[in-house]
Amino acid sequence: MNEGKKGFKETAKQHKSAIIYLSIFAVLCIVGILAIIFIGEPEESSKKRNRTDKIVNIGGVDCIPKANIETYLLIGTDVKGKTTKDMSENHGQADVIIVLVIDREKNTYALLPIDRDTICAVDSLDKNGNFLATTDIQLALAHAVGDGKEQACENTMKAVSNLLHDQYIDEYTALNQDAIKELNHLVGGVTVKIEDDFSKSDKTLKKGKTIKLNDSQATHYVHDRMNVGDGSNECRMRRANEYMKGLKKVVDKKTEKDPRFPLKTYRKLDDYMITSMSGNDASKVIKAVLKDKYLGTYKIKGKNKIDHYGYNAFYPNKKSLNEVVRKLFYDEVKKDGTKKNK
Repeated sequence: MNEGKKGFKETAKQHKSAIIYLSIFAVLCIVGILAIIFIGEPEESSKKRNRTDKIVNIGGVDCIPKANIETYLLIGTDVKGKTTKDMSENHGQADVIIVLVIDREKNTYALLPIDRDTICAVDSLDKNGNFLATTDIQLALAHAVGDGKEQACENTMKAVSNLLHDQYIDEYTALNQDAIKELNHLVGGVTVKIEDDFSKSDKTLKKGKTIKLNDSQATHYVHDRMNVGDGSNECRMRRANEYMKGLKKVVDKKTEKDPRFPLKTYRKLDDYMITSMSGNDASKVIKAVLKDKYLGTYKIKGKNKIDHYGYNAFYPNKKSLNEVVRKLFYDEVKKDGTKKNK
């Protein structure tokens, strides 16, 4: 990882006197939660992406890249335990992949969840991070390489970038499975309605009931897939969204009552987090999420199949993929090369 890419822990030490603010933006781990600490006022980042006005063709439509956008990858892994230990033998897969796109020019932001079973070009690496081959496999497997930490996250970031027509991704943040119970415990449980059959996973989660999840139930609710409902990742992603809604409400209330609640939460989650974001990066993201217009969640359509190995596989529809990429990252142009009115 580059020297300029510091984790939250290092940055926090350098900003001990700063004001700390927590925003739960998406849901942790399997739910895709990004727990970000707002540290002081944002400064200009030293990292700059290359800008271009070059016209590109996306799915038969001429476009130019949007002038001032930032893209962040949020990863939820199925790894257990703290990230401070040696992860070389326990890489885990990326169960949740969400792309956050912030448009600084229009003051908007949007989310793009990507199915973990998406078949796309993924690099294979050895335990030292050396390239071995590129294969069309499940996107989730991009994380199961290298050192299980930064290399795994960067490999996932590369696979997502390739899938989205080589779209540049600024930074990433990953949280692992055990962060679920930690956060659920800190907030005192999240209330959800059980809409799937959990009889083979957790019999206390009775279909049709509305309950406040304890820590064990929360893990089953947001993590389990094979023995729940129809066993699809799409089903799990729907539950993730419901948990996210309930979680954000609870966190907002607790932060109002206890301004130090964000700091307590951060200290708990930091041991379960891998990130390339600096404090300045995080502060800018949170400021945008708090004040900018939310454009909603985009979806790439496609088909779910069982591959020849018996595993779930999601094949994105090219037309849908191109459409989403154009909407999030590009402006369409007229024949004279000027932008179309939006």
